[in-house]
Amino acid sequence: MILTVFEISVLISKWVIYLSVAAVIGGTLMQYLIKGQPNLGISVTKYTGLGAVLGLIAVSINYFAQVGAFAESGLMGIFDAQMHAFLWPTQVGQTVFWRLIGFGLMLVASGLLLYKNRYIKTFSAVLAILSCLLIAVTFTFIGHSTELGLLAQGLILIHVLIIGSWIGAFYPLWKLCSTDDNSDDNIVIKNVMDTFGRLGIVIVILVLLSGMGMVWMLFDSPTELISSNYGIAVTIKLCLVAIILFIAAWHKLVLVPKLTIANPSLAKQKLQKSIGLEALIAVLILATTAVLSSVLGPMSLG
Repeated sequence: MILTVFEISVLISKWVIYLSVAAVIGGTLMQYLIKGQPNLGISVTKYTGLGAVLGLIAVSINYFAQVGAFAESGLMGIFDAQMHAFLWPTQVGQTVFWRLIGFGLMLVASGLLLYKNRYIKTFSAVLAILSCLLIAVTFTFIGHSTELGLLAQGLILIHVLIIGSWIGAFYPLWKLCSTDDNSDDNIVIKNVMDTFGRLGIVIVILVLLSGMGMVWMLFDSPTELISSNYGIAVTIKLCLVAIILFIAAWHKLVLVPKLTIANPSLAKQKLQKSIGLEALIAVLILATTAVLSSVLGPMSLG
């Protein structure tokens, strides 16, 4: 299959959208977990703000690339007024509109969060949560779930929120391991990691349940997981998720407990490298998801 420039643009911009969604949702979660760490809080605020900016850019590029692909009149097709008039009232246009609103709200929330006023911070937190929910809901407007009913859309909503919370937290957790090497900081890191580990149990359960539910709805037979291109891509994604789960278990059971015992500095370095590996695998998972939703499709919906 040879992809056009517009199709490649749609694919890459969708991948960046997924990264941005993870940044804003995971960053919002980490703002709660790292209370009392002002310096790290500023870094996480900049992280969510950058995610919002990239999201705004990627959503815009994705929309114009779709317009150009439908117009089939070269690069100038992105300005085709008739095609804009056709696409904007559809689910594609609705999705773009609400994602722009969602990322815009997060950008405002990130800016307000830099203020020290307690009421402004509270308002920004409410705004950030609203932004995350709004962005997550847009994933129910388009894609395979729209053909499978409300249950599938509910599973997609849960899946986006949970995966975003999990993957988007990797950078703040990695950054947390960059703090000065002293006993107080190591205790803070361990406490945050322990809290995230407890949340991780719930996250893993919800990821598995929502993921298995969607797989069950998308495939008529388990053999499609190895007999179709879509199934093979899903299998690759599941394998990558399994690797991350293994690494997360390694953190919880081995590396995190070592932060406050003998040679905590070495344990922190190993933990940071391991989180970096998790983040790299997560990027591959989101890239696979972009391919699944842009290029391939399940046989059951064919």
